[in-house]
Amino acid sequence: MTHRTKSHAMCVAAAMALMTLSPVSAFAYTGQDRPAEDRLQPQENPGRVSRGRASRQNRNQQQQQPAAPVVPTPEENLAAAQQLFTANSVPCQMTEANLRGQTPDTRSMYEVVCANGFGYLSLTGLAASTDEAGQPKPAIEPIFIECIEAQVTHDRAVAASAEAAPPPKCDLPANQNFIQIFAAMSAEAGITCTVDQGTIIGRKGKTSVYEIGCDGADGYRINRAGEGWEVASCLELANANVTCDFTTKPEQLATVKTWLAANEKTAACDINNVRYMGSNPNGSFYEAACNGAEGFITRLDAAKAIQEVYPCSEAEKIGDGCKLTAAAPQNNTSPAA
Repeated sequence: MTHRTKSHAMCVAAAMALMTLSPVSAFAYTGQDRPAEDRLQPQENPGRVSRGRASRQNRNQQQQQPAAPVVPTPEENLAAAQQLFTANSVPCQMTEANLRGQTPDTRSMYEVVCANGFGYLSLTGLAASTDEAGQPKPAIEPIFIECIEAQVTHDRAVAASAEAAPPPKCDLPANQNFIQIFAAMSAEAGITCTVDQGTIIGRKGKTSVYEIGCDGADGYRINRAGEGWEVASCLELANANVTCDFTTKPEQLATVKTWLAANEKTAACDINNVRYMGSNPNGSFYEAACNGAEGFITRLDAAKAIQEVYPCSEAEKIGDGCKLTAAAPQNNTSPAA
């Protein structure tokens, strides 16, 4: 799997990395872990100590021993993490939550697994308060970072320095199958291909932008937008001189060929090149070049069903006309788009 870093993920994960965490296992004392001052000290002359005095001493020492902090149960961790995400409108119906530790200022870090395949690291925030001198301390917002972002930043940090401690990444087994996570994202975005690659390529506002690679088909870039997703195919992006790393020209041609095969006017085209031209309220426009035959421009609806076909000889005024097929127009009249 290919990873790319991005500034947001690095900043968030770096902020997490700078937090000193106490692991959950350190929340409870064992007999070997008690501080020296809490352990029973041998008497210099135990034979002269009365039974009453020893009893009182034992009681005093027991009273001085600090109570062991209570370790939250898995159910309590799940409830606390779910409340945190719900209160901050982070979509995740949790199936698992692990308390990874706490910072000295009692901020808790959770790793969670969501029912839709996503996973997160989160760090609770702090309410506004005042310090010992009475000076105001501003509130600290909670942090949420997707496991994919955390993994990207972790891998980048490891590659950059083998000595520096890398930022945290997700460790739960359910959060390790990134292709499954990319597939879940794609399904939510309405993409029906078989996902075989994916990575984070940047950020749009507060949301991550992902590149999705499809097995034998055109790929996509997607990002969350409100309750849904924004989706741009790699064919569309090529019109803006943007190149997808996980999509090849043959895969794009294979995708367009399936569109053409469904229409009797275009099914015979042995396509060798294609370009996205743009869209308007009537649909999207693509030029196709065919081996041994005249090319054409097609108008497709949102479901990629062909609505109109314009042979290149008649398509001079459709957008910027045909560019992949050298065909002189027969006249200056073209059908309305």
